[in-house]
Amino acid sequence: MLLEFIATISAGVGAAGVIVGVQKLTRANLPKWAMPVAAGTAMIGFSIWSDYSWASRAEVGVGEGKVIAMTVDKKQVWRPWTFLAPVTTQFIALDKDGAERHGATVVTDMYLVSRRADSAIVPVVFDCLMERRASATTLSDGPWSDDTLAALDWVALDTNDPTLRTACDDLR
Repeated sequence: MLLEFIATISAGVGAAGVIVGVQKLTRANLPKWAMPVAAGTAMIGFSIWSDYSWASRAEVGVGEGKVIAMTVDKKQVWRPWTFLAPVTTQFIALDKDGAERHGATVVTDMYLVSRRADSAIVPVVFDCLMERRASATTLSDGPWSDDTLAALDWVALDTNDPTLRTACDDLR
């Protein structure tokens, strides 16, 4: 967040510098409001670009072989442009390359990525028949018995849950 702040300020200073350069080169007297308007416009423009490009830049950072299962798009009062088009603030990706399939279960890493918070990688098990998910942090390497899977703390999911659909449709 600090780097984004520094980049925003730099965009404003750069735009103000362009106005000064234009004045020096053309020897014209631009209105006094030209410099702050240029700086403010550049800063707002950079903020808008940064908001809308964050998700695609973060997806690249997660790496190859990941499938985006779900995005969280928000409208925010302090960013009025988000009422025209909501901005992605979080997403969940599943590791397709590292997924292990065992019958009706899929074991994979779930990437929880947020714009203004720490990201996390959580190993999970999806049961495609029973439509449920469990944390796989306590599982050892497979194959697993039915007793091992039954002992997990399962969370029932809706049939249309995007993470379940991605794991059971795209990863299998």
